[in-house]
Amino acid sequence: MDAKKRFKIYNLKVLKTIGKGTYGDVYLCENVKDNNLTIVKDIELNFKIQNHNKDIANEVKILSSIKHPNIINFYNYYYTDKHVMISMEYATCGNLAEFMYQKCPNLIKQKEILFYFCQVLLGVNYIHKLNIIHRDLKAENILLTGKYGVLVKIGDFGISKMLASVKKTSTVIGTPYYLAPELCEGKSYDTKSDIWALGCLLYEMCTHKRAFESESLVGLVKAITSGNVHPIDLTTYDRGMQDLIDSMLSVLPDKRPSTKELMGRYILLPIIYNLFLDAGDDELLYLKAQEFLK
Repeated sequence: MDAKKRFKIYNLKVLKTIGKGTYGDVYLCENVKDNNLTIVKDIELNFKIQNHNKDIANEVKILSSIKHPNIINFYNYYYTDKHVMISMEYATCGNLAEFMYQKCPNLIKQKEILFYFCQVLLGVNYIHKLNIIHRDLKAENILLTGKYGVLVKIGDFGISKMLASVKKTSTVIGTPYYLAPELCEGKSYDTKSDIWALGCLLYEMCTHKRAFESESLVGLVKAITSGNVHPIDLTTYDRGMQDLIDSMLSVLPDKRPSTKELMGRYILLPIIYNLFLDAGDDELLYLKAQEFLK
């Protein structure tokens, strides 16, 4: 049975293919009952792959447990014809990578960067309190939505890890450019690997360049494990921005701040406080954005 026929069973009309994932395709769909749009991950269950079903069940478990203004909403899931379809919120305004490289070809103002970054930080803080590591934080997985496109939501929890009572894990997975040194070296890791990814993200927002790049995987690993990055432009950004990046890109995980410690930083605290009060309200957030996007 093809995707359109399977989706029709659950009143979902396929509008277009958004992308292809590791185990299946991603579609933009319309719920024919209420005309609402949804993103549906259509995953083919492969019983030849060890623990594949457990991985899918893990994603569903994580998605269904998360309720936060800065996390993409989980709607439902359906098992049919050796497939599982996961229905999630549709982010109407693209992702942060598109925003940076297509809508803002020049460097972004510091206040604007912090306005978006702090929303990401609030979302990461929430999942870390649930003992969840995202493991693939990157600009493409930071989604923009809402009436005005200023509401930031973290998406793609397909490779997240529920830590439960196990505080560290060792599976090497994630986007190579954002991998923390401990992952490159095959060591165990925890939530501090997400902090490293946040450092890479903030650096990219300030420079429109990746913190660590190389033409080969070996070269990339060497660059990451060295921890050396070119400084950001301090004529455009405050020294506090560089200090923030440096703290998150510490080669030693224990030296990296937690999300709670980051939120208490002088440069972030006022914005975090204001965003927390708005709690994802699109109208209030838009009014707040005017202060930062001038």
